[in-house]
Amino acid sequence: MKMDKKSLSAVIIYGIILFVYIVAFFAIPFPKFSVAWISFLFTLIAIAGSLFVTALAFKSKETVISKVYGFPIFRVGAIYAAVQLVLGLVFSVVGLLVPAWIPLVIYVVLLGAAAIGVIITDNTRDMIEQLDEELKVDIKNVTYFQVDIAGIVDACENEEVKPELAELNDLFTYSDPVSNDETRPLEDEIKELLKELRGIIDEGSTEDIKKLIKKIKLALNERNRVCKVSK
Repeated sequence: MKMDKKSLSAVIIYGIILFVYIVAFFAIPFPKFSVAWISFLFTLIAIAGSLFVTALAFKSKETVISKVYGFPIFRVGAIYAAVQLVLGLVFSVVGLLVPAWIPLVIYVVLLGAAAIGVIITDNTRDMIEQLDEELKVDIKNVTYFQVDIAGIVDACENEEVKPELAELNDLFTYSDPVSNDETRPLEDEIKELLKELRGIIDEGSTEDIKKLIKKIKLALNERNRVCKVSK
């Protein structure tokens, strides 16, 4: 898992906390009954688990979405570690006053809640990343068409066809940007027609250019109708 400097710093901080906690637990002379050892074990699990959650939160993709949605995952791990650390210290101090099963149940419930929280937030991030990738792919063709026709309009010096090109440009601008499997054959045809239009825009006859513009309009209108009914 690839981590940036901030993520690595968080891991180092957790490592320091873990080291200090272990040293303090064994160095401080207090009675270490079963509650204290249970608290020690679950606190180690919490800190080690939060180390893993930190790495998971800032894994792989260097996209803004991945980083933004990584923080809720990191926060779940950090809150869990902090709560477990405080509870562990409290129960270690009052170990003689409470039966061992009480902190044990609390620790298990806390661990389960943290694990569920991490799973839910991580799955949410994966789902949003997937939707974002699909959306980028889906609008790629129409975005290409809009850029291409804008370039053709700018390059055209034939005053007779400029109004029709401007109308075609508007048609592309206000077309549904989302593609699907049904629209792609028509989009492939439009791509070839635009390529042909760019090739004749300067040297072709006005009549040929107008015919090609009309053909593109028909193909684009058909594509938009297919896009509408396939939703």
